[in-house]
Amino acid sequence: MKKLMNIVILSCLLLVSGCSFVGSADGGAPTEKETAYDPLIIAHRGASDLEPEHTFLSYERALEDGADYIEIDLRQTKDGELVAVHDEDVDRITDGSGKVEDLTLDEIKQLNVDKGQKILTLQEIVDKYKDTAHYYIETRTDSKENIVMEEQLVSILESQDLIEKDRVIIQSFYEDSMLKIHELNSEIPFVRLLRKAEVQELDDETLQHIKKYAMAVGIYAGSVDAELLKQIHDNGLQLHVYYYDDEKELAPKMLDMKVDGFFTNDPAYAIDLVKEANKKEGQ
Repeated sequence: MKKLMNIVILSCLLLVSGCSFVGSADGGAPTEKETAYDPLIIAHRGASDLEPEHTFLSYERALEDGADYIEIDLRQTKDGELVAVHDEDVDRITDGSGKVEDLTLDEIKQLNVDKGQKILTLQEIVDKYKDTAHYYIETRTDSKENIVMEEQLVSILESQDLIEKDRVIIQSFYEDSMLKIHELNSEIPFVRLLRKAEVQELDDETLQHIKKYAMAVGIYAGSVDAELLKQIHDNGLQLHVYYYDDEKELAPKMLDMKVDGFFTNDPAYAIDLVKEANKKEGQ
């Protein structure tokens, strides 16, 4: 969380000073450390370009390669367990079929993922990594648009003191989900995900409303330009961007604009891009 707080503090200093950099402690020129671009690197379902998504192989690779956060998409099973699955069904990632919410955890555990992996519960993930990892978790509703996972989610995170230790960010397209979690524990930082249609209608009033409960917005990189980034920063929020299958195409542009954080299917690739960008600026 230290890196996240540094971004927030730097943003505040820039807004107050109106300057493009922060000077060194002795009043001289800014140092490389002070001026280097250092966005959050969020491993999208782990290192999902290299290993099966949402598996221990994928998370291990992401952490080894230096990701700041591992992303976990949550779904709730028929018997109320929270599992790391992006899609509403298990068809794409396993040798089985069916909607997650129509399957029990026992039924899901009988399915096979590539490379001998299994679908993981959130409890299994946090029990393995505890406070050695940072978690970027997305909540969803059920198929009837009901919020169903919030109390169990907070309970699992608190079981390893992950909220108290600043190891968690929660993102969602669903404001009701974040507000419910905020009632349960107000210390969790939130990222409000925005769909393309919401971005097109985004204004200062909406951003100020989001700021009441969130510290950042999450937007598809293809919808982002410099004007939008400035508007978000002017309203005291960070911008985290995500991709579809176009990371390699859009990531350089996001680095040029210096977004505050971005998702990646290959953390090593993303970290190398940031290093190259800083090297060019230092020339």
